[in-house]
Formats: sequence, structure tokens, C-alpha cells
Amino acid sequence: MNNLKLILINLFSLLFLSVSAQKNEELQIKNVFDKLVTAYGSAKTAPGLVILSNKIKSLSPAYYEATLKPTIKVDGFLYELCRTLGKDSLNALSIVLSHELAHYYNDHTFCSDFAFAVSRENKAFAKKIKPISKTQKLSLETQADYEGIFIAAKAGFFSFEIQSNLLNLIYKSYHLKDVNEGYPSKAERKEIGDKAKIKAEKLYEIFKLGMKAKKANDYNAAILSFNEVNRFFPSRENYNNIGVVKTLQALSIKVITSEEANYPKRFLYPLEIDNFSRLNKETTRSTDEKELIQFVELLKSAQKDLQEAIRLDPNYTIGYINLACVFDLLDNPEAAIGKIKELPIAKQQETEAQRILAIAFYHTGMEQKAERIWGELKL
Repeated sequence: MNNLKLILINLFSLLFLSVSAQKNEELQIKNVFDKLVTAYGSAKTAPGLVILSNKIKSLSPAYYEATLKPTIKVDGFLYELCRTLGKDSLNALSIVLSHELAHYYNDHTFCSDFAFAVSRENKAFAKKIKPISKTQKLSLETQADYEGIFIAAKAGFFSFEIQSNLLNLIYKSYHLKDVNEGYPSKAERKEIGDKAKIKAEKLYEIFKLGMKAKKANDYNAAILSFNEVNRFFPSRENYNNIGVVKTLQALSIKVITSEEANYPKRFLYPLEIDNFSRLNKETTRSTDEKELIQFVELLKSAQKDLQEAIRLDPNYTIGYINLACVFDLLDNPEAAIGKIKELPIAKQQETEAQRILAIAFYHTGMEQKAERIWGELKL
């Protein structure tokens, strides 16, 4: 009897561990998926995610179904395969998921699978595939490979170095030919990864030049650099950076009011710490018509960039705060307050949001509200 109990306990323990392991795998896949969705920064609703059982290996590690309810299905075995790469397991997983997300976010209205296997061996799935030419398919698969690697890197996964090893594993584990008609070959996909790495390194150098120019208050050079990065790699962060630099440039020609001169910290817009230096300027200087026009044009342009950042990611808090700053500078403090009110309550209570709210309240004549916030912030 004791032996029977021991056997049952062991069986239940094994079952519990198996279920726990599967839930952990699903959680890891979901976490990577969610980070990639955020990195794509699209206003489109994320596609559905279905994680298949790892008990039986599927024909493909992942595939995208462009149905009325777009779905990305992931083979549970893929996670186990990626784990063999040790510390790079999640980096590898991100490449596959990002490839399929690239198809979805680029409106590739055909079903696709990462391994090019399902459409060849699964007739039921093959019927769902929208007929397109081999040239089109090659082009779209290449685009998904290239963009998928970039977005994975943007989401914080180091995908460039691991891509070649991952392809070797997938082609071997899923018994794929090195060349599949109508798709990039294995060698071509590796070349895509190499080119993406080189391009990413060049863009990062341009980005660093932009940051250096911003720190030196060379705003025109900074904007040129950030625009160049955005041309190849548009993202909420890039649009935000461009909008912030344009706002800083506008602030550099703004005449300081007596209130700002007397209480510089209170009227420090929560954009960048660089704003503080502008408060040392003469308050008696007048603004000529040409500078006033430039001031408004810069802010209007910054407004468009920041609105685009928010459009790409409606949950991008910093974009709302920066846009509120721009509205206040455009003499529209009511819009600034409204923009902060669009944030969740918890985000509205954060220091940076409260700072721009206080400035906007002051400019609408609600000085008591402004004073209360400045008092709480000890400004």
C-alpha cells in the first residue's frame, strides 16, 4: 500500500512538473511576443497567438494565418529547440516570432510559415494560402526576414549574431532543404542577417552622432541624423527624438518671462535637462518676427512627430508628456492638460506628468493648482 502511494505521489509530482514546465514555456513565448508587438509600435491590434503542444513536433516552428482573425501559431517544440542555444534562447525565439509579425504588420495578405514546410506538406493549410507569384513571395519573405531581425533588435533581443546558428538548427530539426523554390535559400537568409547587422551598426553610429549633436545644441545636425535613422527604421522612439530636438531648438530662441527667470525649476519643461541652460538668457531681449515664425514652425513640426510617435504606440507615456509640453509652448495649455488627462491615472501622478500639468495650470490662470503641485514637488 505504501509503495502504491509512493508511486501515485511520484506520478502526480511528474504531472505537476510537466504542467508547470509547459506553462513556463508558454509564458516565455508570450513575453517575447508582447515585447515584439510593442517594438513594432503599430496602431493595429496584435494578431492572436496560439502555442501548439510540444508533445508532437509540428511541420513548422511558426506560421502566420491571414484569416479574418489573423493568428500566429507557434510550435511548442520551437522553445525546446531554442533552449539548446543557452543564453541566446530568447534571442533565437524572437527572430522566428518577429518574422511572422512582420508579415502581419506589413499587410502581407497570404499565409506564411517560417520553415516553408507547412504549405508543402499540409494540404488543409495550403488551401488557405493566397496565390501570389514566386517573385512576390520571395520579395515578401525577404522583407519579413530583414525587418524581423531589425525589430527583434529594437525590442532588446540580440538577434544578429544568433540568426545563422538558429537557421542551421531549424533546417536540420525540421528536415528542410537548403533551397526551396519561391523562397530565399538558407544561404540567402544568412546573408540577409549579415546585411541587417551591418546596416544596424551603421544606423547606430548615425544615431550616436545625433545624440552628440543634440548635446552640443547643434539641433539641425541632430534632426538630420535622427531623420536618417527614421528613414530606414521608423519607430516611436525616433519620432519622439525628432520632436524633442525640434522643441529644444524652439526653446533656444524663446524669450524667457519674468516668472521663468524668478522660478527656473518650476518652468523647466520635462523634455531634457538641457532646458535648464536656456533659463540663464536675458529676459529683456525681444523676439523679431522671423524668430517668432521659426519658433511656431518648429513646434508645429515637433507636434506632428510626437503625434506620430503616439499613433505608433498609444501607450507611449513619454510621447504624451512631450506633446503636452509642445501644446503649452504653442500657447494652448488647455490642450496640454487634456493630453496628460489621456494617460492612465497612475501615469498622470508621475513626476514628469505633474511638472507639465503645473506649468499648464499656471498658464490657464489656475495658479493655486500649480502652486499645490510645485509644493508637492518641492520646486
